[in-house]
Amino acid sequence: MQQLFYENYEQNKKGYIRDLRNSKIHRAITLHPNKNPPYQYRLHSYMLSRKIAELRHRTIQLHREIVLMSKYSNAEIRKDDLQLGIAPSFMRFQPRQREEILEWEFLTGKYLYSAADGQPPRRGMDSSQREALDDIVMQVMEMINANAKTRGRIIDFKEVQYGYRRVNPMYGAEYVLDLLLLYKKHKGKKMTVPVRRHAYLQQTFSKIQFMEHEEMDAKELASKINQDSGSLSFLSNSLKMFVPFQLTGSKAERKEPKDKKINILIPLSGRFDMFARFMGNFEKTCLIPNQNVKLVVLLFNSDSNPDKAKQVELMRDYRIKYPKADMQILPVSGEFSRALALEVGSSQFQNESLLFFCDVDLVFTTEFLQRCRANTVLGQQVYFPIIFSQYDPKIVYSGKVPSDNHFAFTQKTGFWRNYGFGITCIYKGDLLQAGGFDVSIQGWGLEDVDLFNKVIQAGLKTLRSQEIGVVHVHHPVFCDPNLDPKQYKMCLGSKASTYGSTQQLAELWLEKNDPGFGKSSNTNGSVRTA
Repeated sequence: MQQLFYENYEQNKKGYIRDLRNSKIHRAITLHPNKNPPYQYRLHSYMLSRKIAELRHRTIQLHREIVLMSKYSNAEIRKDDLQLGIAPSFMRFQPRQREEILEWEFLTGKYLYSAADGQPPRRGMDSSQREALDDIVMQVMEMINANAKTRGRIIDFKEVQYGYRRVNPMYGAEYVLDLLLLYKKHKGKKMTVPVRRHAYLQQTFSKIQFMEHEEMDAKELASKINQDSGSLSFLSNSLKMFVPFQLTGSKAERKEPKDKKINILIPLSGRFDMFARFMGNFEKTCLIPNQNVKLVVLLFNSDSNPDKAKQVELMRDYRIKYPKADMQILPVSGEFSRALALEVGSSQFQNESLLFFCDVDLVFTTEFLQRCRANTVLGQQVYFPIIFSQYDPKIVYSGKVPSDNHFAFTQKTGFWRNYGFGITCIYKGDLLQAGGFDVSIQGWGLEDVDLFNKVIQAGLKTLRSQEIGVVHVHHPVFCDPNLDPKQYKMCLGSKASTYGSTQQLAELWLEKNDPGFGKSSNTNGSVRTA
């Protein structure tokens, strides 16, 4: 009876149920207290989502029945039925070669362990992964306890001992979980026994659906209800609680021009050849198409920069060639510090100025510039693109002439810098709100992670996405042993990650140590170009 009539009296929650994905909620026929309209809308939305999930599951079952019956009727099976109605199995996808094998990730209650390129060996589960795992376990326990009353026993979930997971892009998510359970017998001789069980689970993808939704402005909706409802205007007052949760940048609020000026800041010390390549790309991407940008080269004038004169001369040549272009060199004193350079450069701009923190070893496209504008919202959102970083061409192309196309994305040519935050699009006002750069950080690294953490702590949203319009061109990495130990360790890790993919390095080692290896293997990856 207590489970049927659910009572939720958490301190200071006023009827708000934090975790709706709960078996107790699903079994209940009433929820109390549940008097606040926004919480009622939230609960109703969740119940509808559960109903949708049940209907999608039923469609999968029907597709499977169609495939099964077609075997007895000799009827032709439609492509949708064949795709969605295939029986559950970990072998639904048959790899044609070793490189196509879908790798499993090992998991514990807190961590994921992965051998995938671009991922650390161990990382914590994010909220979406944790939520997915909790939802899977909840469904398993509901199935186990479906006839608990008849059988005179109930089984409680304790914890996930360990497990494996992977996502099959064609069919769905797959899990192997080792569960610690508590067996409770309440008929006959009562007893409580801990047990372990393996669960082999699949979440099958249903049919793809495309839907378009108009953005809802909560203030406008509340005002409309207030006008139409008369004496029921208390509804609009309740709906105003939704206003803080509306999507960032609604049509009524987003007024940033599509051609907002981007101020590109580049710290520079030495590396003349890379600077010459960068300026060639800048000419093609910004100067010739007459993009609305300003280039600020933050040039260190210390004695350790032997290329300073050549860099100044190169900039002078571009100014003569493009007299209307907005380009300048801003001298920075002292030894190289990326944090110091960007702090000095950003201080030259107003709070409404859009800044792009760039590096000399990058190439980018005009399409990226537009995404830099669109994904950065003053006072609300900062864009930290995940850029593609090239492996060493000598290893990738085995001594052959490397491709001139930097925008070739394969597992063989490079990797996504999922844990690099140095390339940033941010408004000057938001940079000040976050607290700016830590100028005490000298040399290589850490200043990007420090800024990223400050942005989050300042309450600003961060947008992270793989950016096909920016590529980090490979160059030899030198790690100064005099760096701070933490910076030096990060530098060595970054250096090691740029040699080549794990698979290619392993194949090179096997080719040298096993003469019979790779005689008929095909290691060519598919290439995506932008």
